[in-house]
Amino acid sequence: MALVASACGSDREGTATPSTVTDTSVATAALWDPCTQVSDQILQKIGVSPSTKESGVAGIEEPGWKHCSWSNADFALGVWSTIHSVDEFRRKEGNIDFTEISVNGRNGVQYRRAKDNSNEDCDLVFPAGRGALSITIYNQASSKNVIVPCVRAMTAAETLVPIFPR
Repeated sequence: MALVASACGSDREGTATPSTVTDTSVATAALWDPCTQVSDQILQKIGVSPSTKESGVAGIEEPGWKHCSWSNADFALGVWSTIHSVDEFRRKEGNIDFTEISVNGRNGVQYRRAKDNSNEDCDLVFPAGRGALSITIYNQASSKNVIVPCVRAMTAAETLVPIFPR
């Protein structure tokens, strides 16, 4: 959910019209933070090592997003919190093959990225009070235990969704 300020400008004759300014940094700061809210016990249950935690994307924080990832020899898990809505994920160019899902009574969507020609990634996204929460699984190219990434993502979601804020 973005915080919005509205003002009317009247520096010229006529009817004043509202202008909207979104403060992304305030909205980002208010997001649920997977790096602090996903416990070591949950990560171990999913099968990734808490010691592999990386905040942001390649260590870089993105406005409108809070992201944390963990990995093991077979796959990486990404958990995202964003100010963006599920509908925005649906409209984003390159996101395809949306399927409605339900995990522990929470509705969401599963999709893939068009550029993933090797079926190594899977994304799940769930609506939240402040945008959306997402789970991403990336199979490691060197994996000796290859499992369809959406199967892994749904298994991880069964453990993560109960701690997601509404």
